[in-house]
Amino acid sequence: MQKAVARWSGQKVKFEIRANSGHAADVDEPAAFGDDEGMRPTEMLLGALGGCTGINAVLLLKKFKQPFKSLDVEVEGDQEKEWPHAFTEIRIDFKIGWDGKHDKQLVESALDMAVNKYCPVDATLSQGAKIKFKRSDA
Repeated sequence: MQKAVARWSGQKVKFEIRANSGHAADVDEPAAFGDDEGMRPTEMLLGALGGCTGINAVLLLKKFKQPFKSLDVEVEGDQEKEWPHAFTEIRIDFKIGWDGKHDKQLVESALDMAVNKYCPVDATLSQGAKIKFKRSDA
């Protein structure tokens, strides 16, 4: 089971997100709610999707012996105007720098699998997950 803890900093709406791995990131909102000292949670969601699909793309491109030298994964999304501002569409753009001749079909297959077969973040967003909550007094 994966776990992350979001701990309020005591300042406006800034939180530190700490994962079981020990890594941490800050999330915040711009003024008037926050001090803009971290990523917004929605940006973190897009970043998680980019990181997840990117990791799988690198592994698959290497497996398929495709000569890439760089990979940027740009993820952008459109949100509803009204609360809760859910994403209505998310787009992933793989920008690949090449270091030699590559097989277009193998690359397309690798990217398709990176998104649609191996990325748990994409699967969760695409297929949905039941979210439950509870309250515990500290």
